[in-house]
Amino acid sequence: MADLLINNKIYSLEPYACSPSDMFPFYINVTNVCNAKCEFCINGCNKDCGKLDLKELESILDQVSNKITRFSVTGGEPLINPTDVENLLKLLEKYNKPIILNTNGSFIIKNIDMINKYKITSLQLSRHHYEDSKNEEVFKIKTIPFHELISIKSKLKCDLRINCLLIKGYIDSKDEIINFLEEVSKTDINSVGFISMTQVNKFTKEHFIDYRNITNNLGFDFITTLSMHDGDRCCCTNNMYVAKNGKTIFVYFRYKKDYEDSMKSLFYDSTGLKEGY
Repeated sequence: MADLLINNKIYSLEPYACSPSDMFPFYINVTNVCNAKCEFCINGCNKDCGKLDLKELESILDQVSNKITRFSVTGGEPLINPTDVENLLKLLEKYNKPIILNTNGSFIIKNIDMINKYKITSLQLSRHHYEDSKNEEVFKIKTIPFHELISIKSKLKCDLRINCLLIKGYIDSKDEIINFLEEVSKTDINSVGFISMTQVNKFTKEHFIDYRNITNNLGFDFITTLSMHDGDRCCCTNNMYVAKNGKTIFVYFRYKKDYEDSMKSLFYDSTGLKEGY
């Protein structure tokens, strides 16, 4: 257990078994507002909880920056308010840490120039099906056509990664995972994460897919490079997939039991600083 004294309050961060050091990621929720209407989300999207207090955030980061491994900027949909994202990125660059920006992709194209101004390590795109129509069923909005990811990737200075939730009726089997990866192999994207939904509401419980039931028999197309677990609290597996066209894709599987589990991270939003994410 690592105890941090920040602004006269103690934050206790419990490390995962796979990450026993005293370093931790720092998550920042730019906004709770989102243009999508995903049934798996519990963020109360479209409820505006106000703007970040960047002066308070800077004070906090000045106290703990030597312990931070990376920043993960999230939402809601961060790029729905690009000015807020840019103001945050200006601050984060002061600390010279990897920056990950999570997005559903709706506003990437109109904000590529802004994104490229900053030293973002990875843009992580939520994409839950390789078919555009099925992906739009999940988000309940118009999303970027899959073929346009080629152009977007070529214009970005940072890495572009896809994160896909495993959802019953969508990507829910080995065959569907392979279909997804084969479509990705036609682009310049070389990293995909498949994530078991945290069971937080009726939809996530009824549509839950445990990646471990799939990865027990992936076959020779997948090469497992690393597998980690912390009891039933969380687990993940790293793999390499060789597509039919010969392209190699890094594939990451993850399961986390609880959404708000006290863990080795700090989370900041308009309501202040808290443990876990």
